[in-house]
Amino acid sequence: METKEKLTGIYPPVMTPFDERGNIDYAGLEFNIEKMNETKLRGYMPLGSNGEFRSLSDEEAIKVLKTIAGVKSKDKFLMAGAGRESAFATVEFIKKAADTGADFVSVLTPHYYAKRMNDDALIAYFENVADNSPLPVLMYCAPSFAAGVLLSFNAVSKLAAHPNIIGMKDTSKEDIANYVKAIPAGANFYVLAGSISKFLYALKNGAVGGVLSMANYLPELCCILQSLFDEGKIEEADAMSANLISLNEKTTGKYGVAGVKAAMNLLGYKGGLPRIPVLPLKENEKSELAAIFESACAEHCGKK
Repeated sequence: METKEKLTGIYPPVMTPFDERGNIDYAGLEFNIEKMNETKLRGYMPLGSNGEFRSLSDEEAIKVLKTIAGVKSKDKFLMAGAGRESAFATVEFIKKAADTGADFVSVLTPHYYAKRMNDDALIAYFENVADNSPLPVLMYCAPSFAAGVLLSFNAVSKLAAHPNIIGMKDTSKEDIANYVKAIPAGANFYVLAGSISKFLYALKNGAVGGVLSMANYLPELCCILQSLFDEGKIEEADAMSANLISLNEKTTGKYGVAGVKAAMNLLGYKGGLPRIPVLPLKENEKSELAAIFESACAEHCGKK
């Protein structure tokens, strides 16, 4: 199967559910993946920002990957979050991820030494990782989670030519269309949107899919939105996108990871709790979330 086909579609940035004691609920994780297997999701992306990967030990992270690999359906792909602060540490973790059956990795920009992370440093980092990675690499551009470090269009243009760098996820405030335009002709490199707010716009401008936190609790609707676009039903897609963006802004967009987990708990998944220092929603916030979803989903997705 071609790289483009593997990346075309929706990947949820899989949440890591924790119990009241702060332990990973692996049974809950299995439940979520088995339920999502029944949808048209293209695959799963654990160990990202939504997966609270910074709060996991490497041993826990590998067990998360093994858990998902063990229950995901054969038609789904596994994209493992793998970014570390050095190329060496990143490659060492990727080697472990490869042993779990991951298909490719998503690598967040290094950012501890943010002031030194210019184009030269980022290009050197991603080239070194890609040269030594046993798995194809996607770059993850998320300045809000990476001390403001941004992949420039120039850096993307140069890195997209690397044979083992196959794409990027963009969760920046940049115009995603310019990342698509930066891809050199003939490169086997594809752009994924990192939020529902820019997802349809990204598709209209050459992106092939998205890694959407909303797909953790409303995966069917996210997949339908892309299907509408693929089928050329643009007016329907525009209307649906506007509804989903509005719902996101009123719910999980306000509360981040804790909000996504609360939404999952409300809508039939095992979101569990976040791990300290991230705090769960307060009871009044959960009630507000529940009221909004009850109203919105009764109208748009048939769920209450």
